[in-house]
Amino acid sequence: MGINERFKELVDVEAMVAHKQTQEILEKISDESEIPYETLRNLYYKKSTDPKTSTTEKLAKYYNIGMNCMLGKCNHTKEERELLQLFRQCGHHGKSLIGLVARHEATVAKKEREAQGKHSIPCLVPVNRVDNGFIYEGSKTKEILTSVEEAYTAIEMISNAYAPIHFKGDIVLLADRYPEHGERAVFVKNGIGFARDYFEEESKYILRCITGHQKDIVLNRLDEVECIGTCVGVIRA
Repeated sequence: MGINERFKELVDVEAMVAHKQTQEILEKISDESEIPYETLRNLYYKKSTDPKTSTTEKLAKYYNIGMNCMLGKCNHTKEERELLQLFRQCGHHGKSLIGLVARHEATVAKKEREAQGKHSIPCLVPVNRVDNGFIYEGSKTKEILTSVEEAYTAIEMISNAYAPIHFKGDIVLLADRYPEHGERAVFVKNGIGFARDYFEEESKYILRCITGHQKDIVLNRLDEVECIGTCVGVIRA
């Protein structure tokens, strides 16, 4: 890859994110980098293949990348470069969210790689969902393999109701035990199943909504709900 291909790649991603035409992005770069529009256009359409060093330096500064990367000499894959560019265009909240997800996914992937043996467990697949969870009765069952020894059953997410924690198609692995303070578990109350974080506060039992979109459930006694299991892992869709 040379500078022409790298520049085109950067412009195309920026245009996609901003929902703008190539010409508009080139004009924006020209205004902010003080590089003539025609120079950028010739570079994008490969009419010029050997820009001045000063032009390359300004482009590298504009995109906040190194000179080697601007020249197309970095070792990242196309997907990695696009993700990095999108990350840099996010605000503080977006970057924090991506960082949390990336660290979690890396930890999960590492544990999966390190695990060797797998065993079969039943996985519940709810047929219908409601605003605060899913209808527990009538759920279908399928067998899955997992390397998490503590897992005795699982449940498949049938919607994005728990995003960005869990997404549709994710399989949440459950251990056959009641959660400890701060752990996440799947509960059933009045035929409705839901995933909640469990807390004990002032002689009350709090089932806290993991997304913040629903009210917390406050229990006086633990037998007011049935605990299906405590979350011990996730198989991502």
